[in-house]
Amino acid sequence: MAARKAGIPATIRMQPGYDHSYYFISSFMADHVRWHAERLKG
Repeated sequence: MAARKAGIPATIRMQPGYDHSYYFISSFMADHVRWHAERLKG
């Protein structure tokens, strides 16, 4: 993994049965937006 090689901590979320298609993105968009919102509140 590139992040590990660069010494950057990363959490990778793999979902069985999904690829990086529109269906994957739309299925988990709320989680994605929530994650960013929590970190941008500062």
